[in-house]
Amino acid sequence: MTKTIKESELKHHNFKLNTIDSKPVESIQVINIEFIEAMRVNGFAGCNRFFGQAMLEEGKFKIDKIGMTRKSCGNDINKIESELIDTLSNWSEVTMKDQMLTLKGKHQLNFKMTSDLNKIMSK
Repeated sequence: MTKTIKESELKHHNFKLNTIDSKPVESIQVINIEFIEAMRVNGFAGCNRFFGQAMLEEGKFKIDKIGMTRKSCGNDINKIESELIDTLSNWSEVTMKDQMLTLKGKHQLNFKMTSDLNKIMSK
């Protein structure tokens, strides 16, 4: 049985994207999502920054009113960003086990919880 994720498990945490549809994400910079006060989120999608209001409902997750910058950075990064944003902006099943956050929707996104945003951005 999968337990329901609570806001408190996400709030004030940062997660680094590891895989999309079980394929490793290869990007020069770290792709991440950070949960801040009142379940607001912000993150980096590979080229553009995004932000919005996270919603949890009966084992489902989405970011409502998602917004982002609009730079174009080449086909590979644009594809990653599109898959990421398409999944985040629609309802997805959400689970977390061993500090791995998984969203299963249009695509399956696997994120690893990180302890320090500044530390991961320097890698």
